[in-house]
Amino acid sequence: MTVVIIGGGTVAARLETMLRTDSTLRVVVLDPSALDGAPPDAVVVLASPPEVAARVLDRLRERARRPAIIVLATRPADAWTPRARRSGVRAVLGADVTAAELLAAVAAVGAGLLALHPDAVTRGAPAVARAPVASTLTSREVEVLEMLAEGMSNRAIAARLKIARNTVKFHVAAILLKLGARTRTEAVTLGVRQGLISL
Repeated sequence: MTVVIIGGGTVAARLETMLRTDSTLRVVVLDPSALDGAPPDAVVVLASPPEVAARVLDRLRERARRPAIIVLATRPADAWTPRARRSGVRAVLGADVTAAELLAAVAAVGAGLLALHPDAVTRGAPAVARAPVASTLTSREVEVLEMLAEGMSNRAIAARLKIARNTVKFHVAAILLKLGARTRTEAVTLGVRQGLISL
């Protein structure tokens, strides 16, 4: 698996050192201006200031095939937004991430899962919220859940994602099952409570 670090200076060097402890990873460091050098099947680790990260995410969102993105942020709750998720962000970690946390996040997003800092998940959730069972949702299921929150029909979701309506039905059924919801509305409510989506 290729991991592309977008950033510079000592932060990028520290992340590169962490990732190179796993010999199965091919690690590349790119400056934000050299973004076109990131292959679409790579996992991108974005370790840039918020304003630079926002520009990088905008550029990645324009791609037909978006890489899975891990964002490192000093305020993880501010980085886990619907806009970021639509850009391909699949993990948000603290800027003080450890090697074990980073490697686990790379493995998770490479497998199509999400990896979130606790602050990103609990933003806006009630203090008594349970641990999120929704961590088992795939990145595609989170996208579909966001579209359910927008009130989109299966047909509209299929058109936006360029997939078959039966595939959308499959995703919706999986979301309901994993969240323990009976209806689409209840699934959206649970998704919001668990910090997976925001309205």
